[in-house]
Amino acid sequence: MTAGRDSGDSAEHAAPTAGWMVVETLARTGDAGEVTVVVRDGLPKDWTSLQRALRPKRVADAARILVGRVVADGRERAESIPVRDGSVCLRLIPVCGPSGAVHGVLVHVGPAGIAPATPPPRAAAYEWSAVERVFRFTPQMSMFLRDDRPRLTSTAPGLFEAVHDPESGMYLLTALIDARDGDRWDGTVAARTESGPLPLRNIVRTARVEADGEIDMVSRGLAVELRPDQLSSQGPSVEALALRSLTRSNPTSIALVDVAAVRVVRWLTEPVEGVQWKGEADRRDTPHPDDVLRLVESYRGMNDWDDNSAFLPGIRLRRQGGGWVVVDLRATRVPGQRFIMVEFQPTGTSTEPDPVPVTDRGYPRPLY
Repeated sequence: MTAGRDSGDSAEHAAPTAGWMVVETLARTGDAGEVTVVVRDGLPKDWTSLQRALRPKRVADAARILVGRVVADGRERAESIPVRDGSVCLRLIPVCGPSGAVHGVLVHVGPAGIAPATPPPRAAAYEWSAVERVFRFTPQMSMFLRDDRPRLTSTAPGLFEAVHDPESGMYLLTALIDARDGDRWDGTVAARTESGPLPLRNIVRTARVEADGEIDMVSRGLAVELRPDQLSSQGPSVEALALRSLTRSNPTSIALVDVAAVRVVRWLTEPVEGVQWKGEADRRDTPHPDDVLRLVESYRGMNDWDDNSAFLPGIRLRRQGGGWVVVDLRATRVPGQRFIMVEFQPTGTSTEPDPVPVTDRGYPRPLY
């Protein structure tokens, strides 16, 4: 009996295993108790509390308090915690998002006086606006891309230029589009890098935000590098590669369109050349306002389409530098699916005036 008590007491007070963990701090309640460990030593964790992820309790409690302080001021910290076998050093590094809030904290646990044996995991933070349909990044996101240019904003189709596996990208984008206040999501998305696909653990929480009289659903995300053996994606399918090859000899472009917002979410081929897409420069709709109404009316009547398809000729798309690119559209729906496939066939250009001011917010106005 005595030996059993000593063994348990020793386990409770002994120094924890050294290594890095990633704590998400995306909840906006201000309660440090809501933070969770989502990655440890390059492996995904299932939203694990610090109390469960760290032993002894004294170290877990100290880590929770320190994480709260890092979230409050965005500063790195290091502190030694006495335990039975010596002292444990906690090192904390914030991962800040594009709005300045701390999305996550990199936490190293190890013996005091000894530097970490491995560098901190690479991590970057981002945001998604449901109203603008735009990603916002920090310059750190460039570490996961194929070039060194920091992309600070991107529209939804840009996501698929950066991912190795379009299917995992669709899971993430669909979760962002459907998100409501209080939702959370996690999944692995493979980034396309110069050295090959890189598995990233993505953690997302969504909150209702009101600013300047407008209501938005803002999803705050954290992307963390995982070990290479966590890569599960297979990359683009043969069918996807075949679709992308179409525009080499054919001007037709094909995209998936979100019917609710009348927005392109993913190009299956190369996009239509010379078009200014919504979110790239401002929030105006890409189609001419008269054509937006035609599109909305057609999509609302999808149940009346012959053979689940509809043809809309002469749609004017805002051209980069002014004027319009004129295209014929053929939309095809798959019953029961939220997206429709749309073929864009360019037929010419138009120089008619643009009646929409750059301050226009476009269609639709989501109600949350």
